[in-house]
Amino acid sequence: MPPFATMSQEPFSTSQSEDHAAFVQFMRGLYWFILIADLAVVLAILVSTPLDWGLYFGVGLVAMVVGASWWQLPRHPQRAVITIVVGLWCMATLIACMYSGVHTATIIVYPFPIAMAGWFLGRRWLMGLTGLTIVFVVGIGLAEHLGIFHPAPKSPAVSVMILVSAVCVVIAYLTFVARRDIGNSRDRAVRLSQALTQQASEVTLRERDLALLLKNVPAAVASMDVQSRLRSCNGRYAELFGTTPSAIIGKHIADYVPDIAMQQLGISWEAAMGGTPQNYRRFNVHPVTSAVTWVDVGLMPEQENGKVSGLYAVLVDVTDKVQAEAEIRSLNADLESRVVRRSAELAQANEKLHESREELVRSQAKATLAALIASVSHELGTPIGNSVLMASSLADLARELQHQIDTNQLKKSSLAELNRTLGEGSQLLMRNLARAQTLLQNFKQVSADQASEQRRSFDLAAVVAEVVSSLAPSLRTQPHKVVQNIAPGIVMDSLPGPLGQVVINLVNNAYLHAFEGRKDGILTISASVSESQVTLRFQDNGVGIPQEVLQHLLEPFFSTKIGRGGTGLGMSIVDSIVRKTLGGAMRVQSVVGQGATFEVELPMVAPVLGQEP
Repeated sequence: MPPFATMSQEPFSTSQSEDHAAFVQFMRGLYWFILIADLAVVLAILVSTPLDWGLYFGVGLVAMVVGASWWQLPRHPQRAVITIVVGLWCMATLIACMYSGVHTATIIVYPFPIAMAGWFLGRRWLMGLTGLTIVFVVGIGLAEHLGIFHPAPKSPAVSVMILVSAVCVVIAYLTFVARRDIGNSRDRAVRLSQALTQQASEVTLRERDLALLLKNVPAAVASMDVQSRLRSCNGRYAELFGTTPSAIIGKHIADYVPDIAMQQLGISWEAAMGGTPQNYRRFNVHPVTSAVTWVDVGLMPEQENGKVSGLYAVLVDVTDKVQAEAEIRSLNADLESRVVRRSAELAQANEKLHESREELVRSQAKATLAALIASVSHELGTPIGNSVLMASSLADLARELQHQIDTNQLKKSSLAELNRTLGEGSQLLMRNLARAQTLLQNFKQVSADQASEQRRSFDLAAVVAEVVSSLAPSLRTQPHKVVQNIAPGIVMDSLPGPLGQVVINLVNNAYLHAFEGRKDGILTISASVSESQVTLRFQDNGVGIPQEVLQHLLEPFFSTKIGRGGTGLGMSIVDSIVRKTLGGAMRVQSVVGQGATFEVELPMVAPVLGQEP
C-alpha cells in the first residue's frame, strides 16, 4: 500500500520498502491509464480532424510527461509525481490557451493534477496548484469576456468524449485507491492502537517489576540529577541515612548525607559528574543507631546528547567481607612465622627421611650380602665336606701303606690297588676343591661389588651369571628355573654392585609373587643394546599383576604379602637404585594370567653420582 497517510509531512518514506513497492505499482498503473487515454485521443484526432497538428502536439506532450515521470519513479518517486503533476497542468493550460479557452474539454484535466498534488505532495502543493488554476481559469475567462482573448473553435466532439471519459476513469482510479488507502490506514491505526495498548500494559508491568526489584534488591540504589538532587531511590538507600525515600527525594545530597560521608565521596562524586564512572569503598555511620557499616559504592554517569544529565549510585553492604579480609590479614601476618617454622620442621623431617632411605638401601644391600654369605656357605659345605672326607680317606690309605712297609707285608698287587685308590681320591679331591674355588671366586666378586659400590668396566652377561649363580643354592629348593639369554660382549662402565641388587630383587620377586601356585615357572633374563643404552628384561610366565596393583607397585611399603614374607620395600628400592644410582629407568608391563615383564633401561656409561643422568 502507498504511504499516503504520511504524505502530508513526509511525501515519500522510502524506508518502508513494502509501501514504496506498492506506490511504484500504483504509479505504473496510472501511467498505463494515461497512455491508453492518450492513444485513444490520437485515434480520435486521426478520425475527426487529422490535419489539426496542435492536437498532436498536446497528446505528444502528455506522452513525454508520462515518460519522464516513469523514468524518475524508481530512484526519485517525489520527482516523478512532481513531473507528472506539473507536466499535465502545463499541458492542460497550453491546450486551453490554444483551443476554446474556458470552453475547452481540457479544463476537466485540472482536477487530476490538483488531486495528485494534494494527495502525494502535501498541503502547500494542493493550495498552490488550486490557487494557480483558479487564477488562470478566471483570467482567461475574463480575457475572453472582455474580448482580449479569442480562442480557437472548440475541439471535436469525439476528442472531447474520449478526453472526458479518460479523465473520469483516471479520477475514479484515484478515488478507488484513495478509498482503499483510507481503509488500510484505518486498519493500521487500529493495529497500532492495539500495539500501543499492549506496549502500555508491558510498560506498566515492567514498572511494577522494576519497583519490586528496587524494593527487594539487597543493594541501595539511587538516581541523581545533574544538580546532585535525589530523583528516586529504594528503601535500602534511605535506611543508610535513617530515613524514608519520600522524605529525601528532591533534596540535595548534602542535605541528608552526613559530613563525614560527604568528605569520603567528594572527589569521586565530582569525577562521576564529569562523566567518569567511579568505584570506591567507604564506611557509613547510621545517624540513629551509630552502627558502622562498610559499603562499596559505584557511580555511573547518565549521559544525554554527549552531556551528563545525572548519575546512578549503587551501594552494596560489604561489612562481612571487610571483617573477613581483616581476619585474613591477621591470619596472614601469623602465617608467615608458622610457614617458616613448618618449613624448618619439614626440612628436618625430609633430611631424616633421606637418611632413613639411604640407611634402608644400605640395610637392603647388607641383607642381600648376608643372604649371599649364607647361600654360598651352604653351597661350599658339600665340596669342602667331600674334600675333608677324601683327605681323611687318603690319610688312612697312607697309614695303611706305611704299616705294610713297616711289617714287610707290602705286595705288588696291594701297592697297585693303593695307587689306583689314591689316584681316584686325588681326582675327586681336586674336583671338589675346584668347585669350591669357583664358588669362592663368584662370591668374592659379587660380595666385593655389593660392599664397595665402585664403578668398573664389566661384561653384563658375566655379572648377571655370577649373581644368578650365587642365588642357585636358595633357588634350587623351588621347581622353577632361571634362563639367562644375554649375549656376551655387552661391556658396561657402571656399578656392578647396585646392578646385582637389582637382579637379586627382581629374581626373588618373581619366585615370591609371580610363580605362586605354579610348578613350571620360567624367568627369562635377556638384554638388547640401542646406541648408548642397554635394556635388561626380566620376563616371567607367572600369574601376572592386576592393574590396581600395578599402579602402586613402586610405592614404598606396598605389598600384596604384608605379614606373609613381604615388606613392600623391594620394588621401591629397585626403582630407587635404577633411577638414582644407575641413572636409568624401569617400566613394568603385565597381563593377568600371562606373566609380567620388568624392563630396566640403563646407560652403557653410568652417570657420576651426585649429577643428573
